[in-house]
Amino acid sequence: MAIAACIDLNTLDNLSRTCRAIHQGLLQYRKMLLVSTLHCCNEDLPVDEENTLRYRARAGNWFYMQDISRTNYTGKSGECARDLVSECRRCGTVVCRNCAIKPPAPIVLRDRHRRLCASCTKAPLGRLVSPQLPPDTPVDAEQMQQAICKCDSEGVWLCQPCGRTIRSDDYDYKGIWRWRNQYGEVLGGLGTGIGDADRGVICGRESRCLGAQVREQETDCDAEDARLEADCSSSPPSSVHGPPSTASVAGSLHSSTTTTGGGGGSSSEFGSSLGAYSPPPGHRTPSPAVGPGYARHEIEGIGGVVKTKLVRMVRVGACVPEWEDEKAKGEILGRETQGRIRSWCGWCWRVIPGKKDYDAAKERAAREKEAGKAGEGS
Repeated sequence: MAIAACIDLNTLDNLSRTCRAIHQGLLQYRKMLLVSTLHCCNEDLPVDEENTLRYRARAGNWFYMQDISRTNYTGKSGECARDLVSECRRCGTVVCRNCAIKPPAPIVLRDRHRRLCASCTKAPLGRLVSPQLPPDTPVDAEQMQQAICKCDSEGVWLCQPCGRTIRSDDYDYKGIWRWRNQYGEVLGGLGTGIGDADRGVICGRESRCLGAQVREQETDCDAEDARLEADCSSSPPSSVHGPPSTASVAGSLHSSTTTTGGGGGSSSEFGSSLGAYSPPPGHRTPSPAVGPGYARHEIEGIGGVVKTKLVRMVRVGACVPEWEDEKAKGEILGRETQGRIRSWCGWCWRVIPGKKDYDAAKERAAREKEAGKAGEGS
């Protein structure tokens, strides 16, 4: 039963077809095995009957999946399947074929590549997988094959939250390289500073990069709070988890201020005046619950406007190399798309081995074969 809980009905059917003895052994516990197979994580959720046909049709249309404003649907548009269930290749959530995203077209597989820095390119392949494997593990080993990217051979298997924005992320990443090819390090005989130190394109593994360093990052608090407020307002209350944002804290404080007061008339008048006030469009009242402190710094900007900056230390990946031949041709990630060097998959967040990795595995297999022949001859 422990093995049956880790496989779906298709795998169980293939297992029963291996030999007659296994088929007879599994047939005795047929009812228990069918119930114990892998289940989708959304199986207990109710089906939204009103939007079943609409969102099931949209699930197969990439026009709706690329538009973030159209992908705020978090319900369940159909019954979960039991014949094809597997873990998401990115987050590990168990989803069925009805809850997984529609696989992208084969022509866009080249857009999933992300360039790696020198540290991640030269490191053993076992250090780039999760969980890490021994450094001498070849690329053709079974453990390594389960940990590397297989989007081109076995297909894309991602849950809806992980797969909604893969195409928009690809477009943004390619836009960065188009901008880098247009603006170089030198402009009019003077250095622009682009590409120096940590001002280039960061590694595709981002904070998990082997050469990542801790850097200071500044974020506009008003923009960050407005983004959190928009995310909380667009998402349903049942799907919001975790600590409340500053906007929600401000809303709770506002409601508690207007409702409390021990029945006095002044408090009710004060609450009614707040309720009647409507701020101008595009204006967001700063949250009184979060003031300046160690992480939030007040900075006086242009025109005497005081803004709040959120300063925090984050891990930033190392800069990746840039090749002059690609700049001259206007080519983007040519070595990665051709499989000549190691790259990172932006869809499943797994490493894509390069030609050197496969050549090293072939040389190792050849050496082991020669050593075996020498041992038999002696």
